[in-house]
Amino acid sequence: MIRRVRLHTAVVPMAAAFDHATRSRRSAASLLVEIELAGTRGWGEGAPRDYVTGETLDGAVRAVQACDPGELAERIEWRDFESAVASIAQLPLTGLVDGSSAAAAVEIALLDAVCRHFARPLADVLRVLAPPARSRRDGPTSVSLVIHLSRDVATVLDALTPRALAALRHVKIKVADPAGAVDRLTAAQDRLPADTRVSLDVNGAWTAEEAEKVAGELDGVGWVEEPLPPRSWPELGRLRRATGLPVMLDESCTGPADLHAAATSGAASHINVRLSKCGGFLAAARLALRADELGVGCQLGVHVAEVGPLWAAGRTLATAWDLWQTVEAGRADEWFPVPLTTPAFTVDRSLHRVEPLTGPGTGIEPTEELLRHTRCAATWESGGGWRRNT
Repeated sequence: MIRRVRLHTAVVPMAAAFDHATRSRRSAASLLVEIELAGTRGWGEGAPRDYVTGETLDGAVRAVQACDPGELAERIEWRDFESAVASIAQLPLTGLVDGSSAAAAVEIALLDAVCRHFARPLADVLRVLAPPARSRRDGPTSVSLVIHLSRDVATVLDALTPRALAALRHVKIKVADPAGAVDRLTAAQDRLPADTRVSLDVNGAWTAEEAEKVAGELDGVGWVEEPLPPRSWPELGRLRRATGLPVMLDESCTGPADLHAAATSGAASHINVRLSKCGGFLAAARLALRADELGVGCQLGVHVAEVGPLWAAGRTLATAWDLWQTVEAGRADEWFPVPLTTPAFTVDRSLHRVEPLTGPGTGIEPTEELLRHTRCAATWESGGGWRRNT
């Protein structure tokens, strides 16, 4: 059933940089997987980040090339939509494809292709997981405002209209040093409605001593995201027990093993679920359901500079399920002024919300603008194997 697979590397300059305590990004760097069936094709995306999963863009290409798409096709039952989705859900993709972002790109491409083949939206895939009834939703979804490190909090919030300010449900503020974190939190709290949650994202930049010392000055914070270096399980547990500080894990939590470690050590009250680092659409959904069972809150996050299939698949999870503490949408409309997809990435910035995508699969197609920034790194043909493009 799979006729052809193409691996594309997409490196797209951003109109503005995005900064946090340990990194600055000025261009997108994604792996795009294009899977062609008879009469249709699907697109998937992974965002390899060496500081999150240890992957690089070239490494992700090699990881997918080490997989045999013919073997994957033989494991999929193609007779109807439900059977195809159920068989994809049973694939041990993170075992067959080395690396979470590489596996995510393959999985999303497979699901997109199957959904388009059977003329079904990606949201229908979630039925295979049988989520609790309370997790289903309809209509628009509120999204966070993220203020990155180089932006002044007061300036950003003072520029909002009263209507936009009142509509905010959550503001996430990137921070670096602890003293600056207190100042940025205070600036936000002085300007926001009382029911708007504010969180701080440290990106692992503090020591345990710094975190414990500043915790008492962070009154009213919704949570502090990744306060310590990744997977500092004993230190995170001690921090929470000593201070009661709500902690969200991001780089520390990329799958079930990390979630188990976080839960058993008491290291986290929340986790940040991002499709690429978690291994794909279904993998992220499963992780969120398990966290919910454990009483751990979930944020649906994004990687900076997702170019298409990743943000579209995430949009489906955001608008189909109601179990998220908060949802990040990204800023592709600002980073890439010429749209990379059809339909274009959109967020209602006046009400801080997003609408569900429509149409089969993820609901988006790459534009010529995106494709001109891609390079086809490798091609697989049914019966012919992989061919590396030079």
